[in-house]
Amino acid sequence: MNFPRIALPIILSLLLLAIPGLSAAEDNASAATRTMAEILIGLHHYPSDADKDKLKMLAADVTTSAHEKTIAQALLNLKHKPADADKPRLEAITKDAAAPAAVKSLAGILLSLNHQPTDADTAELKRIAK
Repeated sequence: MNFPRIALPIILSLLLLAIPGLSAAEDNASAATRTMAEILIGLHHYPSDADKDKLKMLAADVTTSAHEKTIAQALLNLKHKPADADKPRLEAITKDAAAPAAVKSLAGILLSLNHQPTDADTAELKRIAK
């Protein structure tokens, strides 16, 4: 009879301790996402040749997610703003509930991009690139 009285508070306490760890893990962006955020931070009109090489490597890497590959390809196609063909795919990423928050942010920033990221976008990209 005393076991539930003792066990229940202990179990609840352990669950509460685990929750911050779960949310922190969700905020951790993958290496591919961080690399693309860094590229966007320094972007002026289109990616440099060195950045394009990095993006091609990301797009070919088996550890890069499908969403990340879509973003990498959209960055490769970028000329001052995203190509019309890439916009529906980027919009789909922003609406995908299963997509990580950092990936959704990258897609949203890329969708609204006009020559270079805004100051607010740059602040978000720096947060992702950490």
